[in-house]
Amino acid sequence: MKRTLSFFLMLCMMLSCAVVSYADELQQNAVYELYSADGYYEDGVGNQNTYAYHVPQINADTEDAEEINAEIRADFGERVHEQFKNMDRGTSLWSQRTEWEAFWNGSQLFLLITADLDDDSIEYGAYGYDFETGKRITNDMIFSQKGISEEQYMEKLREAVSVLFDELYVPVPEGAAISHDSLLEDTLSWLSADRPVFLNRYGEIETWVEIAIPAGAGKYAHLITPFSSNDDQSFDITIVGDTYLVESCPESAKPGETVTVTTYDVTDGDKKISVSGADGESLNWFEYQFVMPDHDVEVHVEFIGNGLA
Repeated sequence: MKRTLSFFLMLCMMLSCAVVSYADELQQNAVYELYSADGYYEDGVGNQNTYAYHVPQINADTEDAEEINAEIRADFGERVHEQFKNMDRGTSLWSQRTEWEAFWNGSQLFLLITADLDDDSIEYGAYGYDFETGKRITNDMIFSQKGISEEQYMEKLREAVSVLFDELYVPVPEGAAISHDSLLEDTLSWLSADRPVFLNRYGEIETWVEIAIPAGAGKYAHLITPFSSNDDQSFDITIVGDTYLVESCPESAKPGETVTVTTYDVTDGDKKISVSGADGESLNWFEYQFVMPDHDVEVHVEFIGNGLA
């Protein structure tokens, strides 16, 4: 019996490692770069610049992936191509950096692309793709996943933008044609639920908004997490199922915090752990981790017998 049980446990561990390896391989090979260039450039009149151009493409052979890749090529690949043409002509660069970050939520990949302009502003692009379904991730999908409506999102977005505006606001001279209230009104009027949202590294909804300013370009884009006002609020964690298998787990956590669930050893079977509304991973035979979302969660723990009684 002990020999059979040991073999069973070893098989489970091998399968667990295989799953982890597959997930790692997926993330490592999910994105390739259309442009990948870093260097130094001096134009014909002596302006000196360093540049970094990295434009991602999703490595998947589906209609939705190709649609996203075509948009990225048009929105960011073309601007990089223009910079290389400027280098060939010896003229100045109007954009020196295009870079990207990848955020994962299970099989869901979110790409955030940033590109600078010569007026010191930043342009953003966000794209979501689910490798499991082969489909593009829309705003509505994210809202549904987070259990919120578009109206709730817009309400929180307006609140968060109003706070951000006040933090960035620089008073204008008294008697000027523009004022705090007029600039804030412009800023709020530009908000839309159509601007792409994505899930950042903490599993939070994030997007970018344009803040009105009294000079220069007139407005600048800023990243914002509309539900960040919940950062000081903790949400409940409830253990359900075979609770006797759990040695320790916090009763609550703040959004974005990493939660560790520690379990007891199992000698005659295996454990299955999942979290409602969040994705997690097993670190080893005893520990399971997930990033706390902005709502209460249930940690489901299930004992799976090996049938060798």
